[in-house]
Amino acid sequence: MHTNNGDTARAAALAGHGLIGQPTFLIGNDLRAGTLVHVLPDYRLPEIDILALYPSRRHLSARVRVMIDFLVDAFGGIPPWDRDETNAVPA
Repeated sequence: MHTNNGDTARAAALAGHGLIGQPTFLIGNDLRAGTLVHVLPDYRLPEIDILALYPSRRHLSARVRVMIDFLVDAFGGIPPWDRDETNAVPA
């Protein structure tokens, strides 16, 4: 089976139709509940970068700086959906 839809891949895995590589925001609850399990815990999918492109650091507007700071805070470190009491990131 081949799909580009995470929900479809998740449903197939839950039905016992194979292995999937999906982000934890889609399958984290299933992993915690034990309905899905890690079978290759040392394997990591390639990370995806988020890039902010702007003309120059000189004369950077406050709006652009605020947006860049927001992106760093929102997407840096452990994502919110993976945080719990055991791996919480200090505020």
